[in-house]
Amino acid sequence: MKQSMQVLTSQLTDEWYTPPFYITLVEQVLTVIDLDPASSEKAQQWIQARRYFTKEDNGLIQTWWGKVFLNPPYGKSEGKSNQAIWANRLLKFYEKGLVEEAILLINSAHGYKWYESLWTRYPVCCVRERIHFVAVDGSIDGQSKKAQTFVYFGRNITRFQKVFSSIGRVLLPEQ
Repeated sequence: MKQSMQVLTSQLTDEWYTPPFYITLVEQVLTVIDLDPASSEKAQQWIQARRYFTKEDNGLIQTWWGKVFLNPPYGKSEGKSNQAIWANRLLKFYEKGLVEEAILLINSAHGYKWYESLWTRYPVCCVRERIHFVAVDGSIDGQSKKAQTFVYFGRNITRFQKVFSSIGRVLLPEQ
């Protein structure tokens, strides 16, 4: 069985899609995905957000609203982590009240300030097993080389905890 050494660490592409199983969990918490700001037509075959932005739309310059699912592009832009850039954009709209509820999927990145600011302030699920992301051609092209974290923004913390505890350890921020 071939396992690509490029999964989530490749400089060749940042096009890795969240598998349908995890989208089902997201929908159980959010009930609907109003916006997927970093997506593609291919991923929308199973995500089916009411609205989505592609790379060409540049979700970073768009306004975000409603219930958001975000699996940002990985890698770096101008020496900065794309995950940090996109997570900060989500935080901005959530704190303004434009984003009502959201789930963010990122690599577990302990030791980075942007990651620490998320998992110490918001409920997170540290996924038990590394995710097998979907490649551009639709194949499940190997297991991620890093662990993943789902971060929850919203008021339905109990629902998030119940649903996501099936795939990992849910940690709540200290009060």
